[in-house]
Amino acid sequence: MKLFQIEKPFALIIFGASGDLAKLKLFPALYSLAEQHRLPKEYYIVGYARTEKERKNFQKEFEQSIKDHHKDINKKILKSMTEKVYYFSGQYDKKADFQKLKTYLKDLSKKPGITKLAYFSVPPIVFKDIIKNLGETKNSANEDLRLIIEKPFGEDTKSAQELFHYVARYFSEECIYLLDHYLGKTAVQSLLHLRHSNRILNFMIKGPEIANIQISALEHSGVKDRAGYFNQVGTIKDMVQSHLLQILALIAMSIPISEDPESLHREKESILSALKFSESPRNLVIGQYESYKKEKDIPKNSKTETFVGLRLFINRETWYKTPIYIRTGKKLKQKHTYVVIELKKFEFQEKDEEPNRLIFELQPDERVSIKLINKNGSNMEYKTVTTEATIACTSDNCLPEHALLLLDVIQKKRRYFLSFQEIIATWRIADAIKKTTEKMKVECYKDLSRGPISQDKLTKIDGFTWHEL
Repeated sequence: MKLFQIEKPFALIIFGASGDLAKLKLFPALYSLAEQHRLPKEYYIVGYARTEKERKNFQKEFEQSIKDHHKDINKKILKSMTEKVYYFSGQYDKKADFQKLKTYLKDLSKKPGITKLAYFSVPPIVFKDIIKNLGETKNSANEDLRLIIEKPFGEDTKSAQELFHYVARYFSEECIYLLDHYLGKTAVQSLLHLRHSNRILNFMIKGPEIANIQISALEHSGVKDRAGYFNQVGTIKDMVQSHLLQILALIAMSIPISEDPESLHREKESILSALKFSESPRNLVIGQYESYKKEKDIPKNSKTETFVGLRLFINRETWYKTPIYIRTGKKLKQKHTYVVIELKKFEFQEKDEEPNRLIFELQPDERVSIKLINKNGSNMEYKTVTTEATIACTSDNCLPEHALLLLDVIQKKRRYFLSFQEIIATWRIADAIKKTTEKMKVECYKDLSRGPISQDKLTKIDGFTWHEL
């Protein structure tokens, strides 16, 4: 299959270009596209930030970011890219600066109708200013201007709804791409591909057949240089509200017959809007790793959670009484993200016999496995038989998630972006969880342990245990 290559000229304007997201993700992703010859002859990367900076200094930052994240650098490709990197200093709340940006972009490319991609690599607090000024300075309703807004979209249900109505004043929905980078991961996309193409999996992934679902996203590192941001949002908003609830939706939703993005968004939203979290400390565990308050820029009295475990249900007939357990945390003994679907046992099976499990590992390993039980040997001992296959990208054309999603924006593919309805549904759950934390104390857990001891109470309610890999 021929790889998609961008042919039309474009300008990528990165708002917040001096921030970590641009350096850690966007610049290396752009290099990956260039390395695979996916970029057109004419394109422009324009960093927009409030900091005054010379273009050559920004170009050095761009190059250093790529060298930090790519082992083997093609100097010719990097030099060619750097020549297309520009910097524009301006405020987010000044319309005059956006007028100047418009003129600046026009001077860069003399061709009319060039595609403009506005990437929001900024905190949500400045979203409205940028949206308003972009909307009021665009040439016409027909101008090809696409907004790529990185999560978090809002900070609760109310602010997400307000932002939805606000952006609708200036832009139609087809101009807006709401990005959760987890949906750009090859392994996460494989959840949908595997279910779509393998009937055996869909026979297994049915509420009446499943005893419980477990989603674990365990991180080995602490907050690192994200301390300031993380302490404001915490793990519930950072990981659960979008990343992990999106994974749950891909697992539990009905597979749409049509491959159009609207059908996929509708099926995901039907699951997300049916999620039920009973607002009780019984269904929630929050923790903080021991050395968190010693991290740079973390207040000594911080109550921000670095670990969360929760128990919830899907309020639909097909999933009635099937418990779902989610846990995620930092500074744990291993880095591992995986989904365990535990099937019900027959009533005639022995109590200590292991159940069948379907396991999707998303990182660091990317594979799907089915665990079967057999008896063998002279003493007829139970043995676990595992059938597994990789779901990792193994070709020479693999791309990081931000690169894949940028290609989707160029092709106007919305399949792996969020809908407003999905976002509002997930905030409703996140708000209920946050409200419950107000009645709870944050449990301290040792660095590089498996997390708070009380996480086991969640599964014990229903007679299950966490499945550790």
